[in-house]
Order: sequence, then C-alpha cells, then structure tokens
Amino acid sequence: MPKRSNFYFIISLIFSVILLSSKCQTSKKTLVSTANPLINKTAMSEASIKKTEEEWKKVLTDEEYYVLRQAGTERPFTGKYTDLKADGNYYCKACGNLLFTSNTKFHSGCGWPSFYDNAGNSAVETRMDNSHGMTRIEVLCKKCHSHLGHVFNDGPMDKTGLRYCINSVCLNFETE
Repeated sequence: MPKRSNFYFIISLIFSVILLSSKCQTSKKTLVSTANPLINKTAMSEASIKKTEEEWKKVLTDEEYYVLRQAGTERPFTGKYTDLKADGNYYCKACGNLLFTSNTKFHSGCGWPSFYDNAGNSAVETRMDNSHGMTRIEVLCKKCHSHLGHVFNDGPMDKTGLRYCINSVCLNFETE
C-alpha cells in the first residue's frame, strides 16, 4: 500500500509542476475569460483592405510580411520604436490606419513598444490566440487585419490597466 500512495503523490506532484509552469508561461495575469471585453467581436469595417498574400508580399519587406501577415514576432529590444519618446502618431505599416498615439505610450520594459490604449474604434480589433502553448489576446489592425502584437492586463492601473505590446516593424511613426 505505501508504494501505491507514493505513486499517487508523485503523479500529483508532476501534475502540479506542469500546471504551475503553464501559468508562468502565459503571464502574471492573463485575459482568458470568454466574456472578456477586450475581445472585439464586432463586424469588420466596410473600409477593410483585402489583398492576396502575393499582393502583401510585393508591398512588405520579408520581416514585415513575417510579423504582419504570418503573426510573427520581432526580437525584443530590437525595434526602432521601443524607446521612442517623440510626440506623434503610430500608423499600420501595411495600410496606414491610425493605431496608437504617443499620448498613450509608456515604458513597460517588455522589449516592445507599449501603449495603454488604442487610437479609437477604427484602430484595432482583438481575438483569442492559443498559439505557442499560451492563451493570449492578439491585436490586429482593424482595417487590413494584420497582426500587430498582443494586449495584456498588466498596464498602468491609473489608466486602462492594459498593455498593448506591439511590434515596431508593424508601425510607421509620424510626428504631430
């Protein structure tokens, strides 16, 4: 009988470690609820841009295509807008849609530009992303549906509490 209880103890210990490690991989706080207000389920804008993947490849660099159209990620701390502190607006590299303003940008230390809010109702849309063994909320350009990054609920609590973690390669910046 002691061998059987040891077996169950070891199995429960392994299960606990797996469960704990999966929680650590997703983030300190995750946005998993199916009733999550961050998941935008509204209809696509009538002004949506529709291009074939071949058309996108002609207008985007290889890196831009990888991140924007294949939901890739640029390496942290390598993007040109990560530490930018200038006043202006951030536009979608693929279609020119206004996404974020410098008024909502903050330094999060995550390695990518971070914003606590988007530029309005026509800026971005969100959807569940279960890739890479994690559950996250993906951020897409609302006009061309290109991947921009992810949104987390560990942003400034005195603002929205959100952190839009966006790849620099997806953005064009213009001063005001």
